[in-house]
Amino acid sequence: MYYNNKKLALSIFWIVLGITLLVLNLVGVLDDLYSSMGIALIIVGGLQVWRNLKYRRDPEYREKIDIAAGDERNRAIRMQSWAWAGYIVVLGEMVASLVAFFMGQILVQRVLMLSACALLVIYWVTYVILSKKM
Repeated sequence: MYYNNKKLALSIFWIVLGITLLVLNLVGVLDDLYSSMGIALIIVGGLQVWRNLKYRRDPEYREKIDIAAGDERNRAIRMQSWAWAGYIVVLGEMVASLVAFFMGQILVQRVLMLSACALLVIYWVTYVILSKKM
């Protein structure tokens, strides 16, 4: 079962957290940024609750979601998307760090380079772990 009670409870939690942030902003405890985040959490939580209830009530939708979640082709596409996203992020950070360096933004350049290096180290560690498992 793709949607279970834990996911429903988490979606309800996001709604409650969003309402809490919104109320705390209206009272004056938090800044306007948190009210926007609260509204976004309410919307996302509401959409997730709607999807969960639709999954439970509509057999055709349930079958469609179950096939999409368990289909090997979709899994391969998701893995390929993550691979491309990783390449794009690392290369983008490298280019942005060069731009920041030439603009004299040394702190920004260091943060971007450390982030790219962290991603590459995580990639290497996961590669070593997965290569030993397979």
